[in-house]
Amino acid sequence: MAFQITDEWIIDLSEDFQRRVEDNELIFWKTGVTVVATSYRLPGESGKFDLLTKIQHKIPQDALEKLVSTKGKIAGLGYTRILKLEKGINRLALVTFTVSDTSCLQVGFYLDKPEDLPWAKSVWESIIFRPKTNQAAST
Repeated sequence: MAFQITDEWIIDLSEDFQRRVEDNELIFWKTGVTVVATSYRLPGESGKFDLLTKIQHKIPQDALEKLVSTKGKIAGLGYTRILKLEKGINRLALVTFTVSDTSCLQVGFYLDKPEDLPWAKSVWESIIFRPKTNQAAST
């Protein structure tokens, strides 16, 4: 099912995800999987590749793998890492940044089972960007 994150960004998740908004983030969850999405505008003086370069330099040293994605007018970076939670519990995280000329969609996939990583990557790769169009009246 397609969920509209913003006017421009759409993510496709199954209907069994529950959702809520918290601190300007859209959070989807079901047993074993949490997906957190947030979008922000690019600063006027910064292009998408400038932003991706800055993000690349901030990828944690303990990242297991780094990912690159390009699709049409959008590009993205992602990385995986193990998050150590309380009581010795670990979760696999896929953190992604998909950037257009005007905005960035950051999505974190938090997985109880590493076997869900291919699913998370496929959801990231299928994110849809639909740029806003100026609807000027023609005369």
